[in-house]
Amino acid sequence: MRLYYHLSLPYLTNTYLVGPQGGGDAIIIDPGAMDVQLLELVEKHHYYIRSILVTNPDTAHTGGIKTILKIYEAGIYSGQQQGDFPNKCVYGGGTFSLHGFQIQVFSAQGFSREAVMYKIENCLFSGEAITAGMVGDVTNVFSKALLISRLKETFSRLSPDTLIFPASGPPTTLELETNFNPDLSSR
Repeated sequence: MRLYYHLSLPYLTNTYLVGPQGGGDAIIIDPGAMDVQLLELVEKHHYYIRSILVTNPDTAHTGGIKTILKIYEAGIYSGQQQGDFPNKCVYGGGTFSLHGFQIQVFSAQGFSREAVMYKIENCLFSGEAITAGMVGDVTNVFSKALLISRLKETFSRLSPDTLIFPASGPPTTLELETNFNPDLSSR
C-alpha cells in the first residue's frame, strides 16, 4: 500500500490518497478540494481514483467530490447520502473490500451521527473524531462522552502501533493517544 497526503487549502484539511505500489485503482479519503496539486499527485503516481471515502459529510471533507467525478468514475462511501451523487452508506462495524484493500468501518458517533472512521491495513483515517492529542471538537458534554467512549472501544480492538491520520493536524499513533491524550489515557 502507498499512502499520500494532500492539504486541501480552502479548509486546511487533510486529504489522503491510497493505492497499490506502482499505480492503478486508488482510494481518496476526505477530498475537501480537487485542485491542480492533488490532480498532479494522482497522475504522477499513475493512479485512477475509483473510490471516495468520506469520514464526515461536511464541505471540508466533500468539496472536491463534484470535480473528481467529472474526471474519474468513482464510487462514494459515506455515513450518509452525499448530495445528488450515488452513494453507498457505511456503518460502524462493517467491513468491505476495495481494489485489493480490506476496509473496516468504525463509528465516530458523538462527533456526529454520520461520522465514521476507516481502517486500511495499519492506518486509521479518523476524520475529525481525533487529532494528535485531542478528541474532536463537539457541541456538548454528552457528545464528548459518547465520542470518547466510541474511541476507547475502537482503540481497544486495534494494535498499539496503528497509525492515525486525522482530517486536521499531524498524524499520530494509537499508542501515543492512549498514553498521552488526556481524554483517552488511563493515567
